[in-house]
Amino acid sequence: MKYDFNVIPDRSSCGSSKWNAVPGASVEKVPLSTADMEFPPAPEITQALKNLLDTTVLGYTGPTKEYFDAVCSWMKRRHGYEIDPKNIVSTPGVVYALSMVVEACTAPGDNIIIMSPVYYPFDMVALARGRNIVYSPLKLENGRYFIDYEDLEEKASRADCTALLFCNPHNPVGRVWLPEELEKVVDICDRHNVFIIDDEIHNDLIMPGHKHTVMATVSERARQICAVCTAPSKTFNLAGLQCSNIIIENQQVLSNAKAYHMSNMLMSLNIFAYTACQAAYNNCEDWLEQLISVVKSNADYITAFMAENFPEVKVYPLEGTYLLWVDFSAWGMTHFELETFMKEEAGLYLDEGYIFGKEGRGFERFNLACSPITIQRSMERLKSAIEKRRALWEKEGKPEHFTLEEGGKLEGFIYDSPEKPNLDLSKSGKPTIIVFSRYYTCSLCQAKLSELKALWPELESRGIDLKVVLQSTPESVREGAKAFPFELVCDPEAKLYDRFNVFEADSISSLLAGDPFISQIGQSGVRKLIASSFSGAKTEGRQRQLSAVFAVAPDMTVKYAYYGKTLSDFPDINDAVKSLL
Repeated sequence: MKYDFNVIPDRSSCGSSKWNAVPGASVEKVPLSTADMEFPPAPEITQALKNLLDTTVLGYTGPTKEYFDAVCSWMKRRHGYEIDPKNIVSTPGVVYALSMVVEACTAPGDNIIIMSPVYYPFDMVALARGRNIVYSPLKLENGRYFIDYEDLEEKASRADCTALLFCNPHNPVGRVWLPEELEKVVDICDRHNVFIIDDEIHNDLIMPGHKHTVMATVSERARQICAVCTAPSKTFNLAGLQCSNIIIENQQVLSNAKAYHMSNMLMSLNIFAYTACQAAYNNCEDWLEQLISVVKSNADYITAFMAENFPEVKVYPLEGTYLLWVDFSAWGMTHFELETFMKEEAGLYLDEGYIFGKEGRGFERFNLACSPITIQRSMERLKSAIEKRRALWEKEGKPEHFTLEEGGKLEGFIYDSPEKPNLDLSKSGKPTIIVFSRYYTCSLCQAKLSELKALWPELESRGIDLKVVLQSTPESVREGAKAFPFELVCDPEAKLYDRFNVFEADSISSLLAGDPFISQIGQSGVRKLIASSFSGAKTEGRQRQLSAVFAVAPDMTVKYAYYGKTLSDFPDINDAVKSLL
């Protein structure tokens, strides 16, 4: 059977999470963000669901032998992985399953290794379960991503690192890991008693010329130290049915996982999930093969389009998934400027690279599981938008951004105090420490202001000035500023933050990950912070704002530069003072 992958369904009024997040989404302007497809389900799945409705009582329903047979047959047929159905835990999605396995193989306070840039819920799962995150970034060499085994070995050797969240194939960079690469990961983790939570949700979406390897198949030891997380949801666009199958051969971890499952009162999946999964695995391989050819064609189209029109843009080879990783950093925008440009000027709603970790700043992730017509329209909008933007830059100049480094010059620090506008730091004639904090009503900021007030006599005795930059209006701090002997800088629009690349954290997870403050507030405190990020409540300044500290000489030479990485990450001010002496 030939299937129609040119159709563009209108999902604007059906509750689509992806479409609802995009103002004005339409068949002309399809979002290319969240990883679900812009295709109807395979007709074999639709027919199976219709048959279910015609013939079945919709009562409490669990998996049947035929269901497990379909799952086991698919894994053996497509991946060479023979499994015992007794080792399968069916869950309502892989993200839930990651949380389940984290609970099953680690303890609160343990460290979990994550290879960034990577699927952003990895961070949230670890933090929400009261675990800490240790990043082991992938290496980028000659246009391809690799695992940094030396770094992984160092992290895994730590007694407090007990699990690795691993993406196989990798989302977002599109790597399909080779057997020898997986063997090295298994060897390192086995020697250091690190359990591998292996997310294989994209394992069926492998491009021609590449072959996926289930991590558990690389050795007998791998079977005992891996939980393999699979699902038909990405493969057949069934995410709305919430069906995943987690294969755990380690009996202790399996028992712990089932206990967690029961503690959440999840007795079974919904009845439609079982039927759809069974139909997909038994009857839809031809549909999948045709889908893969469409995804490959879309990837080739974007790659060729970029090479012809924007050769400075780097498109990473797609080996697996239907998600293309593209580096736009050569355009010289900050990652937040790039996001605004894509949405407001190009009409492109993508998954921003920065949500996958700081290594993804300047990148965009394109969802290729859509009609070729959608891809073509998107590329034409991108071309038109950047041509207009470049013409504007030529006419008005490009916005300036500086990451301050020791030995460089601080230029363009024009600021407002609570009493006077447009002051120029270069005319102060004093060595100065500049602290970028958050906003005046932030409790962390208030604590920092109190600490700095206690340090002021020593700074003053050494002839060093101090300025604290806040995302607050002059009116809002005018009275409070009288309590401080140093100057508060009012930057409510965060222009100085943006000029000197004092960024927000890329997500609430990255704001918290690895921060010592987290150990003080505990798991319940973390949950409250995460919940507040979804509340929509307005704050005086940016909720995810990070801090920074700079020390500059009278001639504006930067003597010290420190950019905070997490919520309470702040240096010892004495280091900044020493740089000025």
